[in-house]
Amino acid sequence: MAPMPSNLPVAIRTPLRQLVTPALLVLMPQLEHNEAAMRSLVRGRGANLRPHAKAHKSGGFTRWLLEQSNGEITGMCTQTVGETEAIVSLGGCKDVLLTNEVATDTAAARLASLAAAHPAATVGVLVDHRLQVEMLARAAATAKAKLRVLVEVDAGQDRCGVRADSPEVLSLVRAIEAEPVLDWGGLHVYHGGIQHVRAPSDRLAAVTAGPGEAARTALRSLSEHKLKPQVVTGGGTGTLMEDLQVGTHNELQPGSYLFMDGDYARNEDLRADGRFFQSLFLHATVISLDESAGKRVLDAGSKACDLVCGPPLATSIDDPALAEALRDVTYASGGDEHGVLRGVPPGVLPLGSTVQLVPSHCDPTVNLYDYMVGVRNGLVEHVWTIDARGY
Repeated sequence: MAPMPSNLPVAIRTPLRQLVTPALLVLMPQLEHNEAAMRSLVRGRGANLRPHAKAHKSGGFTRWLLEQSNGEITGMCTQTVGETEAIVSLGGCKDVLLTNEVATDTAAARLASLAAAHPAATVGVLVDHRLQVEMLARAAATAKAKLRVLVEVDAGQDRCGVRADSPEVLSLVRAIEAEPVLDWGGLHVYHGGIQHVRAPSDRLAAVTAGPGEAARTALRSLSEHKLKPQVVTGGGTGTLMEDLQVGTHNELQPGSYLFMDGDYARNEDLRADGRFFQSLFLHATVISLDESAGKRVLDAGSKACDLVCGPPLATSIDDPALAEALRDVTYASGGDEHGVLRGVPPGVLPLGSTVQLVPSHCDPTVNLYDYMVGVRNGLVEHVWTIDARGY
């Protein structure tokens, strides 16, 4: 893991207008609202909160989040070995779950070495095959470390995980329990494909039939053998309320709620009730224009903003009149370094002016940057290195 740079790329209290663009901004009041709102929604509902770090991939941001949480966060989730290393080594997190499988001795050895180097921390990982159990056990024994291992149950996404009604669920639990260097941590039952089901009623049906039914089936099978997992974990920002309503999970792992994005804004309830605010924006500059055609060219193309879930939306974070003027403006990629706004009203966004973009998908957009800039009242308040970007 590369060390955090000794000199920040942006000085604290730098005015927003002086930032080099494109830049990744996080508005602190909105971020603080989202962080507190999530804890409030989960509090007293029978489920612990384990936020997912794949949204930010940052050790420094993890430290900020843990400090804000007042002890109401169980730990953190990660999605790659590199993220796990960053969140433990740089973020100081004492309980991290890699919500994915590893299938090479090298990856298993990195996890075991991380656990050995941080004996006060719990490092967890998923399995859906006996060979993964054996690989993790070898690595942990070599490193003289312990790893927590959860069995992943397919919740209907047809991705990783064993079928809930398969004897493999019990077989994997027994295999984990047979290894002295492994602790069985429970079940991971997650369906990423239903996070953006737009209507709450449809989403509730999807959660009930997907992760809810998968968890119940696996739990029934294990109970017949007097086995009860400490944790059934899963869920996300989109299905949070439905996960709580279905009640099969006692740990939830949302991540995007901290930032939000254009795709989540299309979920009917998230758009309507103001539960979470958009805090993540791309800060871009107009570098060329054609007033007569209503065109503005920005210094933010496909290298600055992920486009898989659609184009970003142009707005202003500090000028409501400008935000309203940009409501019907469209963005199109002009290549790696250029973004093209069309439909800009006359006199709006002159050459050299700045504009903010709402990314359609926060996670892969964050992954494009070296650091995030936390801003309050037009001034830089935090600079967080995105330590695990790219892996």
